[in-house]
Amino acid sequence: MRAFITAIALLALASCATTSNSTDSIEISEGACYGTCPIYELSVSPDDHYQLNGERFTRINGYSEGDLSPGSFAQMADMLDNADFFSIPEDVTYNNPAICPGPPLSDMPSITITWTTRRGSHTVIWYQGCSNATMRDLRDGLRDAFGYERIVRPG
Repeated sequence: MRAFITAIALLALASCATTSNSTDSIEISEGACYGTCPIYELSVSPDDHYQLNGERFTRINGYSEGDLSPGSFAQMADMLDNADFFSIPEDVTYNNPAICPGPPLSDMPSITITWTTRRGSHTVIWYQGCSNATMRDLRDGLRDAFGYERIVRPG
């Protein structure tokens, strides 16, 4: 009986265990403009696996998944860390004039970036018509790291 109870206790403890980066992820989505801007949602995990939902004007409309180049997630996480992503305001849009002094450019899509780590989760919404060098550099660097031209942008 003691062995049975011990086995049940160990099973219960094991079911609560998680790996250190099981919750880590980087999610990027870009919204519509008045033209043919790609509309998509992308999620990248620490093992460089991605899941992509291309809504419109993407290379593949609908769901797709695959593997990025080795080290892509780490490269993306380093970019976010170096930009002190957790300190960037959640709202980098024309609704926040302290961050987006006018006048913003019109007809630009928004990009939403969410970084989830053991420290927590932080989401930033950036209207790309707001001139913000940090967000522009993050967008460009993240796109390069996950292969935007290869997996998102229509060929």
